[in-house]
Amino acid sequence: MGSRAPESVASDQVETKEIMGSDSYISASGASAQMRDLEVVANNLANVGTPGYKRSESIFRAVLESELRSVDGESVGGAPATAFVSTDLVGSDFSRGPAQHTGARLHAMIDGPGFFEVSTPNGPRYTRAGNFIVNRDGELSTPNGDPVQGEGGSIEVTDGTARIDQTGSIVGSQGNVLGRLKVTDFDNPQLIEREGRSLYRAPEEAGLRVIDRNQFTPGSIEGSNVEASRELATMVMLQRAFETNIRAMQTDDETTQRLIEGLR
Repeated sequence: MGSRAPESVASDQVETKEIMGSDSYISASGASAQMRDLEVVANNLANVGTPGYKRSESIFRAVLESELRSVDGESVGGAPATAFVSTDLVGSDFSRGPAQHTGARLHAMIDGPGFFEVSTPNGPRYTRAGNFIVNRDGELSTPNGDPVQGEGGSIEVTDGTARIDQTGSIVGSQGNVLGRLKVTDFDNPQLIEREGRSLYRAPEEAGLRVIDRNQFTPGSIEGSNVEASRELATMVMLQRAFETNIRAMQTDDETTQRLIEGLR
């Protein structure tokens, strides 16, 4: 009899630990997801005034207990068939941003889908930001100096009074066309990868294609599609949810501790 009592106590301790541990894992996964989402929202707010910026959004997915792993790669226990939340993916909201009139001759906004193509030291990149300038080499470029691509390559702006018209043509003071903006789009835009400065990198799987017929709003640029009020409301909601999960973890830990002390 004396040898069976410890087995019963040990069994109760293990069972209690597993049950309460599952609750903690669920709360921890929720808190982790909310922390990630808070970072996404904070980044959106920081880019409210960035031309061509597209709002980031977390993509949630359920993770079964069998997929949970520790830092050492070992399976982490929990309630059988329990689903946890994960936000290991961040997507982009490609909805159109508001038109911002600047009056600058070399600013343009795409009226419709598509991206401007930009040549960078790391290869072609794509953007909705049309706040173009002339770089030191006399080429139409982004504010960072990367050449904007036309239908025939980089566009040399040899006329100081050149402007972009509604067709995307760069027209000189005498009516001579210096080039025409190239606009591309993707069959799977969610596959393109954000790189900063409103630029995107496109893997082959994204399905790059050139759009032949385009209309532009000259003298304007597309603003960020982030709505500050919406992001602030989301941030408050996430902060409250995060605090709730933290309190749930603390309560679970305290309950487990009391149960263990009661079994001693």
